[in-house]
Amino acid sequence: MRWRDVRAGLIAVAIVLALVDGLPIPPLGEADPWQRPIVEAVQPLQRGFLRPFAWITRDLRFTQRWALFQSASPSRFRMAVDGRDHAGAWRALYRAGDPSASEDAELLEYRRIRGAWNPTVRTMGQYPAFVDWLAARLLATHPDLVAIRVRMERVALSGGTLTGTGTYLFELHRGRP
Repeated sequence: MRWRDVRAGLIAVAIVLALVDGLPIPPLGEADPWQRPIVEAVQPLQRGFLRPFAWITRDLRFTQRWALFQSASPSRFRMAVDGRDHAGAWRALYRAGDPSASEDAELLEYRRIRGAWNPTVRTMGQYPAFVDWLAARLLATHPDLVAIRVRMERVALSGGTLTGTGTYLFELHRGRP
């Protein structure tokens, strides 16, 4: 037996397993009445077929199941950008959703820029480079500032109302060279 035959067989097995694992079978309790007989017949067959291979998804931690339209993360953040003057006082330059601190809001809220800083449960990989860029930009336009602080405030959203928690994460400082 040649290696490419073994490889072709393993690929075929992986395709069949992925096909069976990825079948969009709703949970029985969520199935429409016309779907229930189908789900009752197919679900045990799917589980039985996949049982010998359950270690793959459990131990290797991958699966074919994914959601096309996933729900938003429950962790929500609002970016705050502050500048520190020579006396050591911080003043708000930008705070998402705050008209009194909206410097560069049009630029920072642009969808392609927002993708560099908008965190979910952690920051994006380019977040430090984004902070470098933003701090250089703000320090160039504000000679009275000696440092820039960029941080994310954890916020709560309830009934369409945004409430700050006063808890800040992902805080980075940049000063003048």
